[in-house]
Amino acid sequence: MVAGVAISASARDCWRGLAVVLVLLAAALGALKPAAAQEAATESAKAATVKQIASDLYFFHDFDGSNATFLVTDEGVLVIDTRQHPRAGQDLLDRIRKITDKPIRWVINSHFHGDHTFGNAAFKKEGATFVAHAETARLMQVVQPKEMARRAGYFKSHGYAPNDVKLILPDVTFDKSMTIRLGGREVRLLYLGPGQQDGDTFVLFPHARVLVTPGSFAKHSMPNMAFTTSVENWIKLLDQVAAFDVEAILPGHGDVANRADVKELSAMLSDEYATVKAAIAKGTPLAEAQSTLTFPQYKDWRNYGRLKNEIAALYELIQTGRRGYFE
Repeated sequence: MVAGVAISASARDCWRGLAVVLVLLAAALGALKPAAAQEAATESAKAATVKQIASDLYFFHDFDGSNATFLVTDEGVLVIDTRQHPRAGQDLLDRIRKITDKPIRWVINSHFHGDHTFGNAAFKKEGATFVAHAETARLMQVVQPKEMARRAGYFKSHGYAPNDVKLILPDVTFDKSMTIRLGGREVRLLYLGPGQQDGDTFVLFPHARVLVTPGSFAKHSMPNMAFTTSVENWIKLLDQVAAFDVEAILPGHGDVANRADVKELSAMLSDEYATVKAAIAKGTPLAEAQSTLTFPQYKDWRNYGRLKNEIAALYELIQTGRRGYFE
């Protein structure tokens, strides 16, 4: 009886059923909240951000793209790498402008890849002087069409016009080392020989005990083997870097790392290279090597999914000494 109205048994059963449905629905929605929160947290963790590494040194970290580093002084700003489109470069410049209005004095391109150089135009209009290794300058010209093709998916997904990309070559090149002094700070550019590619430039900030790396290093990530001309020297230079007296290593891809992470990559490269060389020495066909050399110990590394391509690239290098990407 509700307010003097009699309720039949069937009606009561109906109301009970509805109540059960509502309880179950509420429980389901409650269970979704942690999952949704976790997904949001993951997306937030991947969002591009600027991290302050020292009082005057900043690291732009883009999980889904490429990184950049910039030094801020009273005399101006020095930038390492510019992302992979002028609009992405402008976004980086806008982030710098939130920290300082000092002029952009120098831009260093750490290697030839378009995802580190195609933002150059945004900084060229700021009057910056561009610096790169001589081999980087050469390769930027040689592979420009191929680099544009490699970035087509990125351009499309971001709504960026490919025609906006202009080839901005360095104003200054070096062979072994170079020192830039800006605002009382010393910045050392180092070439340790071919790594992931010829021209790979390391940048040392002695005052902060920080080293910025090119494509030769990324933390817990399977490297692209299509460009290296010497895996032996790549391993050697990683061992050199691991011995540097630095507190932080800022890679071109991935998050802030340390010397132990560099040692880990050196060991991984040594393992992969020796294993593939042994397969070739046994006469193992490429297709068989790609299906049997699975390196399960690295299955949780970033970019593990491109392992077959890396094995093919090593077969090309070891068997022919060629690098087809540059032909």
